Amino acid sequence: MVSAPILEGTNFIQTGLQATLKALSTKANTLVNAGVVEQVLTKGFTEKNMLLAKNWYDGLMQVSNTVKQYRRVRHLFERQTAIITIYSNYIGKFKADPNLRPEQVAGIVRGYTTLIQESASYLDDLTAIVSPLKSKMTDAERMELIDALDDKVTHQYDLVSYFTRRNMAMSFRQNQAAKDLATIKQLYGLAK
Repeated sequence: MVSAPILEGTNFIQTGLQATLKALSTKANTLVNAGVVEQVLTKGFTEKNMLLAKNWYDGLMQVSNTVKQYRRVRHLFERQTAIITIYSNYIGKFKADPNLRPEQVAGIVRGYTTLIQESASYLDDLTAIVSPLKSKMTDAERMELIDALDDKVTHQYDLVSYFTRRNMAMSFRQNQAAKDLATIKQLYGLAK
């Protein structure tokens, strides 16, 4: 987690920059409005300074390598890959499982579809966070949002894992029930 002093320092710089730009703009506009022709040059100079300061500030807000290489970004992609792997490894097995009824398989497909779609939406969120063109944030703000997103994706991974285990257990129970029924029928000589 990024420490508060870094964030406070960035906010201090941003506040100071905004105050300076506002003061320069006010002074230049006052001089121009007073009809001082020579001061038009001052306004132009001020605007160029404001543009330079804006470019500096925009550069500050660009996504740095620190954010791009942040371990939790990599972890997000690892978890997303694991979610897709679980889905691809088990969906075909559930569809072919003779112990599951068609309506159960349809429910499993719907459940996986919902979980995968939610998971994909997190990648959209990540793209917005790490794209300098989508939003202006400090590195600390981006990392904080990435941490929250990583927690959501980890929770999503846990849900997909649980959902898979639950469906496997349902298949196992139904298989056992069918075997138990066959054993009872055999024991009592009932129709096979």
